[in-house]
Amino acid sequence: MLKLANRVSTLKSSSIMEISAKAAQLKAQGYEVISLAAGEPDFNTPQPIQAAATLAMKEGITKYTPAAGFQALREAIAKKVTKENSYSVDPEEVLVTSGAKHGLYLTLQCLVNPGEAVLIPTPAWVSYRPMIELAGASVIPLPLYEEDGYRPNVDRWKGMAIPPNAKGIIINSPNNPTGVVYSREELIKLTGWALQRNLWIISDEIYEKIVYDNLAHTSVAALGPEAKRATITISGFSKSYAMTGWRFGWAIADKPFITKMAALQSQSNSHVTSFVQWAAITACDLPESVAGSMVAEFDKRRRYCMERLDKLSQHLSYTRPTGAFYIFINLSKWLIANKMTDLEFCKDLLEIAHVGMVPGSSFGKEHTIRMSYATNLENLTKAFDRLESFLTR
Repeated sequence: MLKLANRVSTLKSSSIMEISAKAAQLKAQGYEVISLAAGEPDFNTPQPIQAAATLAMKEGITKYTPAAGFQALREAIAKKVTKENSYSVDPEEVLVTSGAKHGLYLTLQCLVNPGEAVLIPTPAWVSYRPMIELAGASVIPLPLYEEDGYRPNVDRWKGMAIPPNAKGIIINSPNNPTGVVYSREELIKLTGWALQRNLWIISDEIYEKIVYDNLAHTSVAALGPEAKRATITISGFSKSYAMTGWRFGWAIADKPFITKMAALQSQSNSHVTSFVQWAAITACDLPESVAGSMVAEFDKRRRYCMERLDKLSQHLSYTRPTGAFYIFINLSKWLIANKMTDLEFCKDLLEIAHVGMVPGSSFGKEHTIRMSYATNLENLTKAFDRLESFLTR
């Protein structure tokens, strides 16, 4: 039998993917399953992007590309970010990656040495920890509290002993799983706290275009020259333009670091699919109204979900989401009364009520669940009817 390398011996698949796979299995058996697990918009990719990919294939743009991506695309991303995110980006500071996830993976492989540690405000996206551990490092959770609205509060961490092997921090706003958007003032404090400790910063901004309540997204790299030098920004079009399956994203950092990331990419997946890159040039030039129409629909769903959750307040509480398309729900009252874990709850909810959600323990917070409202109102109505029956049975 083949012996596994130590780095993958304890590696598990994503809990979100597992729940989605189980939901698909139940659907195949004929059950009407509503999955509120995966963070995937139910819209189709905008037609101009589809047309650009089709045209690119017809014109023979199906060959190898430079490892860092087509120069025209890097220029388009740099122009877009400079205009919309309020900090100057040179095309040589851009790397085109196979989705934001792969951008994060490449970044960590280039930054982290075995034996080092990375700080993560927690609850946090499920893939941060395994990616850090695959680089040979460890994770130090920085607790976020429901009473703070899951916002970063550096005063909470003053008593924590940050070890000298801590080298960096991952910041994610708008946040997955909480749906919280960090204010500019909160990011200034958090970034200042990190810079005082000589930490590099990974800023995961994949949900940057999905914000509500007249709030504005702030890029960490826009907070000043020192912040920009210390930050690797990760983003893409997966969420804002419903391009999850296209596997397209980007990383932005100083040129020497991007050069090394490109070298690593050249030795792994070579580059992002050529016609996807060409279509992404078109995506960079789409008017903001294209993403805005999707966000408006997400907002309707968000408000409906909050109305339904408010009616279940005797069983649960939640933090008001102001970005992305998730709601983080505290089920402590119900779970403790029923002597059940959040994982057991999600398994039963899927098996009995045929509704898929993700246990909060996967994000580092027990007695919670994450629901995605990236599906239509009809499905959400059915899901909440089933959830209410499940909680009150």
